[in-house]
Amino acid sequence: MKYILEFFKLLFWLLLCQLPGLAGAAMVQPNLGWYHSLQMPPFMPPDAAFGMAWGVLYIVLGVAGFLAFRQGLKAARKPLILFIVQLALNALWTPVFFGSHNPAWAMVILLAMLAEGAWLACALRQKSRAAAWLMLPYGAWLIYAGYLNAGMWLLNA
Repeated sequence: MKYILEFFKLLFWLLLCQLPGLAGAAMVQPNLGWYHSLQMPPFMPPDAAFGMAWGVLYIVLGVAGFLAFRQGLKAARKPLILFIVQLALNALWTPVFFGSHNPAWAMVILLAMLAEGAWLACALRQKSRAAAWLMLPYGAWLIYAGYLNAGMWLLNA
């Protein structure tokens, strides 16, 4: 019974962390024409790389959430709030960038994601060192995404 409960906790966190991707997915396809019309910075990956990277990162975030909060949420209010804020910021970026065609404001959101993600990693460390370490690939991708976002903003201003 214990393993079934653990499985459902893991499943909950994995599904929760997919929500930002699902929220923004509808904004991408109709705006690909605009996106492809932008001047791109060097080292721009192919479109398919973004979906794969975010898919893996949302799984990593889900595992981090599971590890950090598997003992319960009562003593984890601050990390939980930071985790939810991180997911909300993540969900906000795509509509701002793709839906509003606004790389400048998307960059502001991305910088907030980076700062809040670092704060989240520190807070998660108190609950689970493994969860904190799992934030490293996410942070590295956010830095790379920040470079790409800034490049598109500056090259197309």
